[in-house]
Amino acid sequence: MRDVLRFAIVNGAKHLRLDGKTGSLTPGKEADIIILDATALNVAPLNKVPGAVVSLMDRTNVETVIVAGKIRKWKGRLLDVDLRHLRRQLEASRDYIFSAAGVPQDLFANG
Repeated sequence: MRDVLRFAIVNGAKHLRLDGKTGSLTPGKEADIIILDATALNVAPLNKVPGAVVSLMDRTNVETVIVAGKIRKWKGRLLDVDLRHLRRQLEASRDYIFSAAGVPQDLFANG
């Protein structure tokens, strides 16, 4: 499980050619950090942290996000994001794609 985490974090940055900038907590690099909630029911009882992170946790466990030293999510809430505006943009995009493709849109259809 530790290897999976290492691969996702360090090798992910390396293969994206961002390892000089991010991928590890090293002086001079940008600090991209997530803090996960290990007290949530979906990881109880917690046995091994790496295993829980890889196999049990999901987006609901993300408590805090720091990108390039700036807090972007705090105590489970996104900061500086207008969610209503974002939702309107996403819905407009969906409507455009369905219309352009000539596909009837039925939000309550099965499948």
